[in-house]
Order: sequence, then C-alpha cells, then structure tokens
Amino acid sequence: MKTDSRVRNCLLLICCLCGIAAAADTTITGKVRNETSGQPAAGDNVLLLRLDEGMQQEAQTKTDAQGAFAVNAAAADARYIVRVMHQGVNYDQMVIGKNPLEIKVFDAVAKIPGLNGNMGIAQLESDGKDLKVAEMYSIRNVSSPPVTQFSPRNFDISLPAGASLDSVEVKSGNSLWVNTPPVPLPGQPGRYSLGFPLRPGNTLFKFKYHLPQQGPTTLRLRLAYPIERFAVVHPPSMLFRASRPGTFKAPGIANGLQLEEAMAEPVRGEVPAFVISGAGAAPPPDAAVTVTPPVVSAPPPVANDLHAQPATAPTPPAEPNQDAKALWPVISAIALVLALSLFVVWWMKGRKSVPVTASSGQSAQDSPLAALKEELFRLEADHLNGSISAKQYDSARKTLNENIQRAMAGKSQ
Repeated sequence: MKTDSRVRNCLLLICCLCGIAAAADTTITGKVRNETSGQPAAGDNVLLLRLDEGMQQEAQTKTDAQGAFAVNAAAADARYIVRVMHQGVNYDQMVIGKNPLEIKVFDAVAKIPGLNGNMGIAQLESDGKDLKVAEMYSIRNVSSPPVTQFSPRNFDISLPAGASLDSVEVKSGNSLWVNTPPVPLPGQPGRYSLGFPLRPGNTLFKFKYHLPQQGPTTLRLRLAYPIERFAVVHPPSMLFRASRPGTFKAPGIANGLQLEEAMAEPVRGEVPAFVISGAGAAPPPDAAVTVTPPVVSAPPPVANDLHAQPATAPTPPAEPNQDAKALWPVISAIALVLALSLFVVWWMKGRKSVPVTASSGQSAQDSPLAALKEELFRLEADHLNGSISAKQYDSARKTLNENIQRAMAGKSQ
C-alpha cells in the first residue's frame, strides 16, 4: 500500500511539473518602455493576437509599474503578435523565439510640425479603357523627443476628377500591411482622410484608383506632405509628356518600365502636371530585380577611413528560426518592390554614367560625396521595401552618415 501511495505521489508530482513546464513554455513576457519620457510604460493594455486567418485576440493583460507583462499563449507552435495600446495608439511586435520582448511606445500628439516624405511613386498602366494608378509614399517622422501623430487627418488622399478609389493600404515600420478605410471629406469630391497613426520612423501609404481614359489624360497629383523625391513609372508603350517643359527628366527604362522623375526636390503641394496616353501593363511583381550596390570609393583625404567602413548596407542574416522564416513572406509582401527596384536600378545607372577624371579635382571630390548620398537613398529604398531589418537599417545609416561627414570634411580641406 505504501509503495502504491508513493507511486501515485510521484506521478502527481511529475504531472504538476509537466504542467508548470508547459505553462512556462507558452508564457510570453516582455517590457514596455515609453521612449518619449524615457520611463517604463505602466498601466498600458497588452493584447496577445494569434495569426490564424487574420488576427484573433487570445489573451489580455496590463503592464505593471515597471512596464513588465506576461501573457499565456494557447499553442506553443502558433504565430503571435503582441499589441500594446498606449494613448489610443497600438504598437505591435512579432513573437519570435522565447526571449522576452522589448516594446517601444510613444506619447501621442495631434500635430508634428515639418513632417515630410523621402519617396513618392505613381505607377501607371492602362487597358485602353481605364487608366489605373497606384500612388505610394513613405512619410517619415523624425520628431525629437519621439512622438506619434494621432489625428483623424494624418494623411489626405486626393483623386483626379472622375477617378474611383479601389483600395488603401498602410504599413508602419516592421508591422503588417493594413487595409485602412478612408473617410470622405465633406463637400470635397475625390478627397479622403486617413487616421492611421504616424509613429516615429517611416509609414508607408499605398492607394489605387482608376479613371476612364478617352485619349490623352492630364493628371495633377496632390501631395499630403512634401516629398523629397517623386517619380512616375509607366510601360514604355504609354506616352508621357510634361505639361510644362523642364519639370521632369527621363532617366530611361529599367526593368521594363519607363521612369520620369520630377526635377524639383522636394516636391510640395502638387506634382507638376503631365499628360499620359496609350495603353500598356506593368510587369508582374515577381519580375522585380534585386540590385546589390557596389562599394563606394572614398575621396582622397579620407580614403582610408571610408575603406575601413564600407558604405554598403550589410547583408541580412538568416532568419532566427523556422517560425520567423515562415512569417517573413507575410510581413514582407510589399507591393512597392517593383517600383523601388526601378529606382535602385536607375540610381546605379545614373552614377555609372558620370565619369570622374583625375584632371578635375573638384569633381573627383564631389562625385564620391554624391555617391555616398546615393547609397543613403538606396538604403532608404531597401528599408522601405522591407529587405533589411530595422537594426540593420539603423547600423548602416549611422555608418553612411559618418562617412558623409568625413567626405564633407575632406572636401572643405
């Protein structure tokens, strides 16, 4: 009897230990920090979202006084996102592995002065009856201290007369693309507003529309924010003509599409008007190419420093585990890849077309500096299309900025 009792007790103990181990294995922990104040974010709601045919809420808790939280996941092999709600804005982070999460949140404000975009693209195609347009923008928030702009009119959409809006998608940082319902502006046909929060870093906006095409069509695209560089891309079979000479330049054809870049940098208010005619379809997204930027030679005064710190972005490492690898295609399914690859190809071709001779001392110094700036632009494009992580982007951008400063210092000598 005593032996049976001991066996039962041992079995019960083993079951309890297994249960504790299983619970620990499915417990997700982390800390939330308010980057605006530099303090732990206490009392914020934390949601555990399971990625299974959409996002399904599975658990909820609050951060403690130290910003810490713990939530239990129902399945150890499922894919999860942890969402923290801070001042009405959600901040999402993928759960990869078993390490504690570190989630950054920011205080919300109604308006951030000086917001702008580093890139804008309008992609055109036509079947001869309807002109189809996809406008894509990267809006950057570099506020200091970092805050999130949160208001009903964070981004305005302006459609040409007679156009019908087809879809609107927004992406913040490393999060997922989100279908965002636009709100029509009263008394302003063809104008809509989006309340999607503008968190620190880059927020990507993509909207598509179509309009009847009866011969040449004049487009006057209105911008929500100043855009540092803007370009129109279209099939070569379609004819593009600037309404006013000197407002666009045509670098050429890249990856099957013609590029037309606005001369103004930045472009404010409205894109210079242009006329588009003809028909043609854009290549499928899987036709996009990947371009590895070459190492940039340094100007003579700082050649050793620049060689020691190559300006090219680091190669992305392998994914940490199979779950992350499986989730990556979902996160990185960005429709901007095609258009962005065109920019990269064009910038490389543009840089190669400018020879540097020893007889021109000034151009010998200016060209490497310009090349470094183009590397910075190329890095922004890589970050925009999701081909590098936020950590790699920050590291590469810091190195490039240091190299640019050295090049400028060498130029002044």
